[in-house]
Amino acid sequence: MATMTVEGVIEDGRVRLRHEVELPEHTKVYVVIPDVEATPMAYARSPRLARPEQAHDFAKQVIEVPTDATL
Repeated sequence: MATMTVEGVIEDGRVRLRHEVELPEHTKVYVVIPDVEATPMAYARSPRLARPEQAHDFAKQVIEVPTDATL
């Protein structure tokens, strides 16, 4: 696989290459961003019970109703 390195900048949210480069439509490219501090993504953990012995309080009850039931 041949590779080529071309410098570019972001303008209006799009990558603009600094050199005149002709690439065919749908060419796969990889963008490497040097010297940028990435903001860590937020991580939402699954909720955990403070008291696992209370898990029975959260048990689901399934109630089946006939398909022709009216609400």
